[in-house]
Amino acid sequence: MFLIVSRRLLTFIIVAALLVPIAGLRADDDTAPVLTRVAAGLHEGHLFGPRLRPDGTWVAYGVREQKKGTFRTSYYARELDGGVFRSIWPKAHPSFSEGEGTASFTDLTDFAWLPNGRYNAMVAEHKSKKKEVLLETINVRFTGPGDQSQPSVAPDGTQLVVVSESDQGEGSDLWICDASHDASPLRITFSEGNETAPSWHPTKPQIIHELRNPLGGDIYVFDLETFEQRPLVRSGNSDEIKPSFSPDGLRFAYLSNADSKDGLGWDLLVQATGDSLARPIIRNVRRSETSIGYTWDPSGRYLVAVLDDEAAGYPLVIAPTDGSAAPRVLFSTRDNMDPMMLSLGDQVRMAWVALDPKSPPDKQYRIVFVVDFSPDQLGGLAGSAEPKTTPGRVGG
Repeated sequence: MFLIVSRRLLTFIIVAALLVPIAGLRADDDTAPVLTRVAAGLHEGHLFGPRLRPDGTWVAYGVREQKKGTFRTSYYARELDGGVFRSIWPKAHPSFSEGEGTASFTDLTDFAWLPNGRYNAMVAEHKSKKKEVLLETINVRFTGPGDQSQPSVAPDGTQLVVVSESDQGEGSDLWICDASHDASPLRITFSEGNETAPSWHPTKPQIIHELRNPLGGDIYVFDLETFEQRPLVRSGNSDEIKPSFSPDGLRFAYLSNADSKDGLGWDLLVQATGDSLARPIIRNVRRSETSIGYTWDPSGRYLVAVLDDEAAGYPLVIAPTDGSAAPRVLFSTRDNMDPMMLSLGDQVRMAWVALDPKSPPDKQYRIVFVVDFSPDQLGGLAGSAEPKTTPGRVGG
């Protein structure tokens, strides 16, 4: 699946476009971390949905580009230390039937890493079968009358959950599958409405997700040991969407439009799993269709999101999860979207997309940025000098 490129071309890509520090894009403190541009100048379109591999060594991202008069969505992956670059595409897949191949698909719209970097999940749009979820190089395939999408991988990498639509878009349910050769998908929910946005508990076999119906969106959790599904947040007057567990699994975050007059504004809330009281952490969050739109830091002490404020340049902000301080702007990048964080032991790595400050005015596209924090740097940027606790692996 790797692109074959000449040594000269690969050298040009590494030198001209990969991992270029931006000295001017720092926080106010002189000790603040330096941002790094990734995949700058390689694509004619906005990048979206960066996905750091769990070990932090690779980043995958999507892009929608116009080629030969047609818009096409693709995903690419880049090694952050070494410059290896590859396209992500279903090529010679073990699940293909006779006559199927690369040309059977028009777009690749989503991607999720497995911890070992193998058998990764990709969402490919089939010309005749709608969107399907395949695992790279092994015979695992989610297909059906409707779209298959939103793959989410368990923290240990042994399973994944996928959203599967029924025919005619009349509803959707959750299906799970082992990440092993010839594994068969299993339907686990049978609800009326649309189940979507699944995310795993960090240590338990539980999946938090949305359940949407004509009255709005609610937050539920499904237990794979008991096969029981129970509500965590139910409200008939608002939408609660994009849930995720905290790194310790004792709390969960989600977006809510409960305080929006027109239903178009979204606040980021945190709630304990056994409590009905939610605490607003960041108001007026920029919603994203290509990620959950926010990320936990690996200690669970902070949340990072983007403010839905066009006049301010859609700033990237950080706030303590206990609500003790107002959000603070992280960096001066503009038109930010899709942040995610993970732990690298004594460092925290974050990726997101923002406008490329070095591109010409007629090619102002969002590119991937990556930055590493120490515990003191992260706490300082959030307005706290307290050391963080032992980190766990987090995806956003």
